[in-house]
Amino acid sequence: MKNKILLLIVLLIGATSLNAQTTKWIKNRVSVNLVENAEHTKVGGKKVKNGECFVIDLNNAELARGNYKNGKKDSIWNYYGKNGDLIQVYDYTNKKLMYNVVDRNTIVAEAYVIDTTNYHNAKLTMPVKLGGVNYGFNLLYNERNLPTAVKQQTDKVLMEYVFSVSETGKVESVSLNYASTFYNSENPQSIDSDIPDAYDFLPATINGKPVKSKFVYQIIMEVSQARDKALYAIPTQGNH
Repeated sequence: MKNKILLLIVLLIGATSLNAQTTKWIKNRVSVNLVENAEHTKVGGKKVKNGECFVIDLNNAELARGNYKNGKKDSIWNYYGKNGDLIQVYDYTNKKLMYNVVDRNTIVAEAYVIDTTNYHNAKLTMPVKLGGVNYGFNLLYNERNLPTAVKQQTDKVLMEYVFSVSETGKVESVSLNYASTFYNSENPQSIDSDIPDAYDFLPATINGKPVKSKFVYQIIMEVSQARDKALYAIPTQGNH
């Protein structure tokens, strides 16, 4: 009997040790501007996010921290602004927004479009970008993809990411638009399933009922042409 108990203890210790050995931190560049560090374990022969995770920008500033369970976000996630202030807390287990404030240190402004036709004295709740707009913008923005026509502008350029958000918070379409004194362009974008955080929204509501809406990132770009070197200097703070 003692031998059986001893064998059971050895097996349990071995299983625990094996599990500890298979937990591994993996660094992954989730966009040009952001790097994710997450614990992974092997499930069915595949590496799956299980455990702690945090995301940093190119300046090593932490923008997001939480946990994964079997590849899905679990429990409480904290999101931070550009200067390190806590701007949002979301409970993924209970699907509840626990804390949310405007990130006043990012150059990315928020705008919304909600159709209130046929509503009288409508009480609105705006759509919410989970993770905040600075995090969302840096998941998508790549300076190399700026059109040549935009780089050639000598005036300020308004760049907008326009998300069409359904009643369930699903992003149905995205458009990347540019507007300046002499140039205007609307460019439908494909939704990249490899970066789901970029399209993670809570829907708008009217009188407590979820409705369709548009959520817009707005960034003013100072574009100046370096004529002598045939190069373009684009000092957008989104790159810092």
